[in-house]
Amino acid sequence: MTESAEFPSDRIVATYELHDTERSPEALAAAIALEQTVEVPQALADASDLPPGVVGEVERIDIGAGAARTVLSYDPAVVKAGGLPALINLVFGNVSMMPGVRLVDVVFPDHVLAGFDGPRHGVAGVRALTGVHGRPLLATALKPRGVPVSRFVEMAGAFARGGGDIVKDDQNLIDDFEAFKDRVKQCADAVDDANQRTGRRCLYLPYATGPLPALTRRFEYAARLGLAGVLASPFIAGLGIARSLARDHDLMLMAHPTFSGGHFVSRREGIDPGLLFGTLLRIAGADVAVFTNVGGRFRFTRDDCASIAARLRAPLGRLPPAWPCPAGGMTFEQLPGLCADYGPDAVLLIGGALIGHGEDLEASTRTYLDVIREASQERLESPAPPREFPFDAQAPRVLAHRPGFEWSRRPSSAYKDARDLARDLAFKGVRRVELVGKFGEGTHADLRYFEVEPGGYSSLERHLHTHIVIGARGRGVLVLGGRRESLSPMDIACIGPLEIHQLRNESNEPFGFFCIVEHDRDRPMPP
Repeated sequence: MTESAEFPSDRIVATYELHDTERSPEALAAAIALEQTVEVPQALADASDLPPGVVGEVERIDIGAGAARTVLSYDPAVVKAGGLPALINLVFGNVSMMPGVRLVDVVFPDHVLAGFDGPRHGVAGVRALTGVHGRPLLATALKPRGVPVSRFVEMAGAFARGGGDIVKDDQNLIDDFEAFKDRVKQCADAVDDANQRTGRRCLYLPYATGPLPALTRRFEYAARLGLAGVLASPFIAGLGIARSLARDHDLMLMAHPTFSGGHFVSRREGIDPGLLFGTLLRIAGADVAVFTNVGGRFRFTRDDCASIAARLRAPLGRLPPAWPCPAGGMTFEQLPGLCADYGPDAVLLIGGALIGHGEDLEASTRTYLDVIREASQERLESPAPPREFPFDAQAPRVLAHRPGFEWSRRPSSAYKDARDLARDLAFKGVRRVELVGKFGEGTHADLRYFEVEPGGYSSLERHLHTHIVIGARGRGVLVLGGRRESLSPMDIACIGPLEIHQLRNESNEPFGFFCIVEHDRDRPMPP
């Protein structure tokens, strides 16, 4: 932790190293404060009559024998609604492109950290999943890309039988969704079979990547298979997206560092490795943060690696500690030193060296673990059982229809709740029956039945999501923008995003319709 901890506890406090020789430290610090908040020259900021707190404050400038440093503070209110992306943009947005500026520390107030869950499992949770305590966890990767799927299946099973703790896909294992499902299921079955034999629990983490819809499907598939987690690339997918998907599917997130190296090309610019892989990845929900170990194929120093590990474990609001995962060219001979450097709460990711240690991966895994055990105090407990994807198997699969458009175990409920009523969404004579979607079915959509009494009407409203309306009983009128459409039983209407609409009953009989809508949706708005 740097001197930034000395400054206001209710503000976001960032420390930057200043290496730009063309501008004075004072001018550069003032430029950062403007660039990161209002992005206009000082004269325009002064003339704009901005409210207090919008522009960053220069708290201190230190000029020593080495690089100068400046400490800036920011009002958290300016990013309150933006979540993690806005938070990162505030401290390391445009400044990441400024020559001669390097972000080395950020201190977040507790009330800002309270808005983030951090790791879903963290150190304690992953230990509970594996049942392994008192020593570093051993991990490996399924590689190389291009070998038959049967080879990956064989490797995954052998590593698990040898007592390995985490086997992950290599981040280059990218295939279409059908091939992904087939490969992941086979590898998961092989690991599960090995776990049944050993009584232990090796975790298999498939690699989830692709555009957002494909990425989401991969997270969901892993959850439905009962897997503990996934490997993802937050610097490609987006820190906020990876965090949200892991949270929504209750999956352990192993974060791969690919695409992050550009931040560390120069020690004069970019961001401190400990801050990025320690603090920010932890806020972003990484349970395990993979980074390149000192002495491997990449450029991190011993101090860099120590800083990453320390920040992943240090107090950070109420966020649980996460696992440092050194990787990248580590060898069998380095194991004792790795155990000494990182301590028991680390994941040692060894790919090529372990896979190539001998012809028998199961025996090689045991050999590696023997060295780790000699340097540690292993304690084994019963691992947590694999979880099932949320689905209430006891819920009725068939809802019996009753006279009067009622269904067994599905009572009528209020058409609108207090939040909608407060938005001036007037309606008259409408009842609602939730049928499917809110009872543990694990669907992406909800099916509801609405019935409007004679002379009644639903709210005149609009929303971002799409409705599908299917006529079920009587006759009604769909008011859609400036049009009126008649709806009878089995008529189908599609109401698009932000289209103003209303369902009315202008007949003397009840008018009922089914409505299909996204499970996660925005609330209605007045026209």
